[in-house]
Amino acid sequence: MPNIGAFIAWGLITAIFIDSGWWPNPHIAQLISPMLKYLLPLLIAYTAGKNVAGLRGGVIATVATMGVIIGSDIPMFIGAMIMGPIAAYCIKKFDALVQGKIRPGFEMLVDNFSLGIIGMILAIVAYLFIGKAVGALVGAASAGVNFLLAHKLSPLLSVVVDPCKVLFLNNAVNHGIMTPLGIEQVSQVGQSMLFLVDPNPGPGLGILLSCWAFGKGNTKQSAPGAAIIQLLGGIHEIYFPYVLAKPALLLAVIGGNICALLFYTLLNVGLVAPASPGSLISIILMAPKGKTILAIAGVVIGTVVSFLLSAPMIKRTPDFQAEEDNKEDKATGHSDIHKIVFSCDAGMGSSALGATAFRKRLQAKGINTEIIHTAVNDIPSDADIVVCQRFLSDRAAARIRETGGSARIVIINNFLKDPAIDSLETEISCSSSTSEESPYVLLRLESETKEEAVRRAGNLLLANGCVLPEYVEAMIEREKLSTTYMGMGLAIPHGTSEAKEKVLKSGIAVLQYPEGVDFGEEKARLVIGIAGQGDSHLEIISHLAEILEDEQILEKLCCTDDPEIIKQTLK
Repeated sequence: MPNIGAFIAWGLITAIFIDSGWWPNPHIAQLISPMLKYLLPLLIAYTAGKNVAGLRGGVIATVATMGVIIGSDIPMFIGAMIMGPIAAYCIKKFDALVQGKIRPGFEMLVDNFSLGIIGMILAIVAYLFIGKAVGALVGAASAGVNFLLAHKLSPLLSVVVDPCKVLFLNNAVNHGIMTPLGIEQVSQVGQSMLFLVDPNPGPGLGILLSCWAFGKGNTKQSAPGAAIIQLLGGIHEIYFPYVLAKPALLLAVIGGNICALLFYTLLNVGLVAPASPGSLISIILMAPKGKTILAIAGVVIGTVVSFLLSAPMIKRTPDFQAEEDNKEDKATGHSDIHKIVFSCDAGMGSSALGATAFRKRLQAKGINTEIIHTAVNDIPSDADIVVCQRFLSDRAAARIRETGGSARIVIINNFLKDPAIDSLETEISCSSSTSEESPYVLLRLESETKEEAVRRAGNLLLANGCVLPEYVEAMIEREKLSTTYMGMGLAIPHGTSEAKEKVLKSGIAVLQYPEGVDFGEEKARLVIGIAGQGDSHLEIISHLAEILEDEQILEKLCCTDDPEIIKQTLK
């Protein structure tokens, strides 16, 4: 994954300067073959080796991989994926074997010659045996792919690839299988349809558009932003949770991709290099001269078919992105949150998106907590909170234990918009409170939807230990039954009567919106969420109504910059 930029550089040179490219130039085109044969495999090998055994691992992995490169006539991407880790593992084991046994002053001599001798042996073995064996395997795989292409059967690849994708194996499938085989085809015929099997954003986009059009609740609210990121950002992980929450949608994804691949197959459309990330922009840039419109048309076909197939499923259950129980590792004693880590498998796509979006949300409140994104295997030991999806939670917990850390794990479905992220934002807002805020008062909030405001109030009650998570959802349900807008810019959202047992202690949460929040035809500038044990919620509502029936007092609370005024008024 860290080397995809190099593949794109090679792909752009290929698309622009080959004989059939946008700007043919035989002199510059001489870069294409050496980059393909040497640069790209060696980058893969070095990265793999460094991941296994640091800089020494990267160096010996590069040396050993030269053996498979020279020992084969085809680009050795898979060979690099094999030899890189093996070579690094060998030097890592040797270093462990001799640790503490080298005489002082001989360390550099042993380090250099051990790497040189072991690297030499591995390079020779790779040249004589492994390169030829891998070449034979890749040749057989290429023959199978060519058979599918020749018999117009390549759309069937979707039946295997798309289920793997939604299980978050998209990077392994795309860059571990499709990219090496696709580059081999490019070296022969100048393009490959294999680069369009995984990256086409259309099928996922169709699912998200259908959720936007026919969904409700969190399903509908989270879909528009996710659709833009899916199409233009190319982060396909954004739609995986929707399919995992409603597995029948996988049929729509497969159907959309089959139709798109059939279109590409019949019209002989491919790309000249991997489209990574799988964005419409990447596909346009990697399309061969004269086939850009056809490449775009395949994205449109995948979108339309997926949309039509998924619409009936979503109409039957319009809100299937309900909040899950968020099991968290409570073995932490943090009272302050200094570093939050968003983590995904590769540490580049969905986690980077989540970290950026959450950082902006906090910065809008003047909170500058450190927020980073990493691969799940690289979670730092000083993290206070780790945000990841459920399928990675066990690996994240293992990594935290391995590093001796004490981070709490927050499990989410969607990196872009998720109730657990809303709760985390409220928790940080409370823990970062200054003289301008108190644990149950948030001032000068930007306008948002009614449901978002009600959920924020509920999350504030949750963060202060007043309620269980189910009460927050009950507040949303109560608002759907009838509005809690009281008039004069005041709303008092609360849970349903059935949710009383989810109240741990009575309390209120005060949100101030200078520009207001739409509650039907009226705008609420002050939103006060309440939770009362037993029948005490009636007393709380009565007390609030008695105080706030004075318009001057209410106006003062809607405009004040001092939370103490609100605290004393509602005491």
